[in-house]
Amino acid sequence: MKYLPFVCFVIFSTAGFTETGKLNRESNDYKYSSLGLHLTESGKSGFSINLSIELPGAFYATLERKADGVDFKSESYDKVVDTARLGAHMGVGDLIGSMSAGDVKLKIKNLFDVFAEVGIKTSDFDGERFNFEGNDSYASFLAGIRFGNSNTWEGKIFLDASKEAIIKDSGNPVCKALFCPPYDAELSDDMDKKFGIGVIYNINNRSALFLEASSSKVTENLFKLGYQLYW
Repeated sequence: MKYLPFVCFVIFSTAGFTETGKLNRESNDYKYSSLGLHLTESGKSGFSINLSIELPGAFYATLERKADGVDFKSESYDKVVDTARLGAHMGVGDLIGSMSAGDVKLKIKNLFDVFAEVGIKTSDFDGERFNFEGNDSYASFLAGIRFGNSNTWEGKIFLDASKEAIIKDSGNPVCKALFCPPYDAELSDDMDKKFGIGVIYNINNRSALFLEASSSKVTENLFKLGYQLYW
């Protein structure tokens, strides 16, 4: 899986050559109702499923489950992260309106979408060897912009901010000899700010290929490759 970024580049490059034309929609008609299935790579391979539903007005809701592996000392464990957020989006022109300087007034076009999401995130480790200290639910915030042509290629730049669940040794020698959990899982002290970029190639009005990469100060950098359906 270390060659995942290169494989993704080849796939998306090939898709560009098979482009047949417009999808007969506005270039900034970005879709916020979708179902996505993604392969992930962050030290260990995993997968995620994402559901996004448009709500009245400029609002939408997202649900995501991500499962991957975590290495601690000489052992590996499964980690499952569930996220639920409420989002809002708006074209930059609708958000700013117009700008004026003296007698000159410029109307800002909707060249890109601005979006923000806020919600809750939970983490769980598979196995009886863990004792999660404190509350395993915490706030999750995501914001960014979507740009490009919704008929073909789209781009996304975002900031994802939330705490991350990490593993630590309990330090209890008795637990290492008995059946009580020798390892503790707890939230990171500081908010982890993940900067990311995503690319979408719209195959048709109902489906698209998806590639995303994000950096992290607490966990491994994350890569996603997947397929999503629109409705």
